[in-house]
Formats: sequence, C-alpha cells, structure tokens
Amino acid sequence: MKRRDFIKTSVVTPFMLGHLLVENDEANTKFRPGDVKSFDLLEVKGSYQQIGYQIGHYFGKNIKNVIQRRSSWHANLLEVLRSKEGKQRSQEYLQLSQKHFPHLLEEIKGIADGAGLHFDAVWALCIKSELLAFDREPTDCSTIFYSNEKNKWLFHNEDGHQAYDGQMFVLKVQPPSGVNYLYFVYPGTITGNGPGFNKEGIFQTTNYISSTKSTIGIPRYILGRAVLEAKSIKEVIDVLTMEPRAYPYHHNIGSMNEGKYLSLETTPEKWEVKEPSGTYYHTNHLLFEKTGKYKFEDQDYKYSSSLSRYQVIKNEVKNLKLEKIKYTDILKILTSHTNAPYSPCRHPHGDVKGITLGTVWFDFNRSTMRMFKGNPCQSLPNFLYVDYNMDMI
Repeated sequence: MKRRDFIKTSVVTPFMLGHLLVENDEANTKFRPGDVKSFDLLEVKGSYQQIGYQIGHYFGKNIKNVIQRRSSWHANLLEVLRSKEGKQRSQEYLQLSQKHFPHLLEEIKGIADGAGLHFDAVWALCIKSELLAFDREPTDCSTIFYSNEKNKWLFHNEDGHQAYDGQMFVLKVQPPSGVNYLYFVYPGTITGNGPGFNKEGIFQTTNYISSTKSTIGIPRYILGRAVLEAKSIKEVIDVLTMEPRAYPYHHNIGSMNEGKYLSLETTPEKWEVKEPSGTYYHTNHLLFEKTGKYKFEDQDYKYSSSLSRYQVIKNEVKNLKLEKIKYTDILKILTSHTNAPYSPCRHPHGDVKGITLGTVWFDFNRSTMRMFKGNPCQSLPNFLYVDYNMDMI
C-alpha cells in the first residue's frame, strides 16, 4: 500500500492532599485518591516493567474508559496498526524504540499487562499521531511564559479529547535511574505528554503539532518520556533532537534550579531552540525560522484552532500592565472563552471535542508546580489546585 493510500485508509476506516491512603509494600506503591482539588496520585517504585504494571493495574479502568468513549476511533487505530503497512511501520517504530530506549518498551508492556489489555491496544495509543498523520486530533495546548527581574513563571493549559475528562491522574515515580519525577498523565499513553518535573528541577510541557505526514523515526511520545529522567538541560536537548524523529513536536523545557526556560520545536528533518525573555507564548503551530516552513504542517488545524488561541493570547498580553503584573493576571488569560470553541479555555461544542483537562503554573523561585484541576474558568476562581514542589519528589 502506498503512503497516500495508507493515510486515506486511516481517515476513512471506522496529591498530596488526599485523605485516604492505600499502601502496597510488596509492589512499592502508594495510591492517594483525588478530591475536588486534586487528581488521583500513584506513587510507584520499581523496575520499568513494574512501574508500568502498577500504572496499568491502578488505572486500567481509566484506560478502558477512554478506549470505550472513543471506541470507533480506537478500533480504526488498531485496524491501521494491523494493516500491511501499519504492521511494517509499527515494527520499525518498535525497533528504533528498542534500540535507543528498551526500558521504555518494558514500561509500555507493563502498562498493558497491568491493565489486562493486549500490547497493541496500548502501543497504538503511544504511536497514534504517527499512524493517523492526516486524522488530526483536538489535543490543543496553550502556553505562556513571563519573566522579569524578580520572577520567572510558565503557565500551560493541558487540552485533550473530552474522552479524558475525569480520567487523568498524577504519577510520582522512583525509577531505577534514581531521578524521581512527578507528571500529569493521559491514561493509556506513556508518561511525558502532560506537564511535570523531576527532582533535578528539569521540567517539560508539550504542544501538539499537527502534521499530514509521519516518517520512520523514534515516536514523539517515546522521546517525550525519555527526558523525564534527565539531569541537565543539555541532556534534554540531546534526547529530544535525536535522529531519526518520526513526527513534529513542541517542547517547553528548562530547569527551575537554573531559572532557565527554553522553547524547542522539532520536525523530522530540523529543530530549533530559543530562550525567550519577557513575555512569550506558544500554541500548536510552528513559529521558528528553521522549523516554521515545514511543508507537512497541517494548515487547516493551524488556521482553525491554533492561530485562534494564539491571537487571543496575543491580544490579552497587550493589555497587561507588566510593571504591576501578578501571576493571576496571566492565569486569567488562560480562562478566556474568546473565539470559542477554539479559545484558550476549551469546552466541547458540537463536533469540536477539545477540553482543558488541567492548568499548571511553574514558579521558578519557589521550585513549585501548581496544578489546577479541570477548566481554569472554574478552578481559578474556586481555588481548585494543589502545589507540588521538589521536596515532594
């Protein structure tokens, strides 16, 4: 099957504040159920396979709920995966992942086993963008960075399909490397797509870039997961720019210890990193000189959802009185419903399925990530948040 036919086939075919604590010493896990302010939290320690297994064990219901809510989409995803070309591509993605990050495949296998699912069901979710390159997803995220002589702040709306509403969770992991990390997680996909940070102060949030083509390379979720245990910004950049890469991506990365934030855009062929100052924002399209002319970027997606939110943020930032700015002033921008349903604060509307699942605020001075639960238009005024700092990891 030619690549063009393959694409057509894919389109057409059908925490810390929990009141209860459950401990499992044998498995080295602690589970803290969420409440109105917090998401469920799983603390887990062990081998990569054991870590994955416990994720699948505790959140298998969440994974199955997401798959059930998107049953036709997931069935189509598996059909593409098991097609002649899909099998070939999947095998190449597996081989590259095994070559560079074999421990992460062990983690994915563990997730599937713990959830009682076939490996393909979870692996397909981990390479969904690469398999369905032309079938864009509503995974829109909006990011704002602000710095002055006193403060450095990073704000991020984590948006996804409404199927994930009520299913997201937080992981606190002690991996074999000894670099503990805490991240916001999408059920069924390997950790690293959502926001979080590790005990070295290295943080990451991501912005989906829609592409009409994928190539043979390391899948984007594998690269996003691989940096969670990085000890330096250089190590992060080295990992995220490894070749070959399968799909474009945007990473908000940096070190709270060093007070440094970097914006990194990658495509399969090129990459570019910038160190913004003052006020800076990014949504879901490519902005930089080396990457911005990527010929396979999905223009329909860019000019509908991404530019809509980008323009709202741009206009709101112009109205800020920067000499008197408070962190709540920037957070308020992320509550905007201007240009809905393609607004910074996302709500499902008709065929548009995107929703803001949570909002994070990284305060570099305090080495803290504040996580707001659900849509910021509700969580911000109602103080629905939990603070996570490096001492907790």
